[in-house]
Amino acid sequence: MSMQPQILAILTILPFHHVTDPFQKSGKRLIVYHTNWAMYDRKFNVRDIPIYYYSDINYAFVSLTMNDQGFYVPSLSDSWSDTDKRFTVADESVPPLDPPDNGQPCKPGQYYGNFGQFRNLKTINPAFSLGFSIGGWTLSKHFSTAVRTPETRQAFVQGILDLLNQFPQLFDRVDIDWEHVSPAGENYGDEGNTTHPKDGEHYGLISALPLAIMAQTLTSINVMTYDYASSSWGPVAAGHHTNLFSTPYAPLSIHNIVEALLARGVPANKIVIGAAFYSRGFANTDGLSRPSSGTVPDQSWEAGLCDYLSLPRQGAVEHWDDQARATYSYDPVKKILNSYDSVQSVTEKCKYVWDRGLQGIIVWESSGDFNVSHPRSLSTALYHGLTRDPRQ
Repeated sequence: MSMQPQILAILTILPFHHVTDPFQKSGKRLIVYHTNWAMYDRKFNVRDIPIYYYSDINYAFVSLTMNDQGFYVPSLSDSWSDTDKRFTVADESVPPLDPPDNGQPCKPGQYYGNFGQFRNLKTINPAFSLGFSIGGWTLSKHFSTAVRTPETRQAFVQGILDLLNQFPQLFDRVDIDWEHVSPAGENYGDEGNTTHPKDGEHYGLISALPLAIMAQTLTSINVMTYDYASSSWGPVAAGHHTNLFSTPYAPLSIHNIVEALLARGVPANKIVIGAAFYSRGFANTDGLSRPSSGTVPDQSWEAGLCDYLSLPRQGAVEHWDDQARATYSYDPVKKILNSYDSVQSVTEKCKYVWDRGLQGIIVWESSGDFNVSHPRSLSTALYHGLTRDPRQ
């Protein structure tokens, strides 16, 4: 079976990269996504993010829309969530409270919403690095058009700069989450598709390119090491969706993908592996590696997917697969299996990062975890696992 690494397409601009002291000391990174829709049904706000437990936060997502000149440029995908909502309730807001709007729109240069909340957070802890993420699974369709020619690329980059300048001293990075780059759109002979010798002085780059080229030019590579198995794709065997090692019933694994990257010349200290704050569920199955049919309907927000903080479900028993270094739970009455990360599995991933000299771990997404004071908190386990070398 072909083991093609699934690489998250990201361009990260780091003009002033800074991390909290424990991460700076360890040299590892823990990057978490926070979505602009978390404030709605999930009722998870910026103030709920345990910012001291992460080195980086990626705010998802910014979209691509056509400007007056006919070029696709970055734009806010939800202005109410991003900049307009007034947080006037103490248990929802990072202090100080926003003033009520009284029906008045924001003045030029004035903003509230999640961006305003992050601005307030930076006064409390200016050490964490904040980036906005362009694209994602549903907003990536215009990327090919946006980077097709030198003219469209120039407009695209200018659009990024315009958005950064619109919110000065707020964002440190730009995360381009192109899902997914494919060879069908490549045009590496285009003389306009170039880099500058000084680019590497202040900017960290993460992108999806042929690996031989990536190894020469990029500073970090984020690998989407989750969703290996999902009932959303149709009838499949119940399996692990973010396992560290392969088994006969779970051939895809983090280790295999890391090995593939290393074999193709990617330095270990550029690789960031993934962890998930959610499960993939399988219905009508007799257990791990057994056939399943249909997605699980009673999950957190969509069929087949459940937030980690809701696991294990009532009636299910949690199990550890020592060969795969992965956790799952199974309900023998409902015949439902959920595959997910646990404190044990993310601790194993942290050890793997240290043992292999990798750069760190990326997490999707912030609202799915327990509070950091809870014994099952993955954020706490990841923080301790990446700021303390277990070999010492």
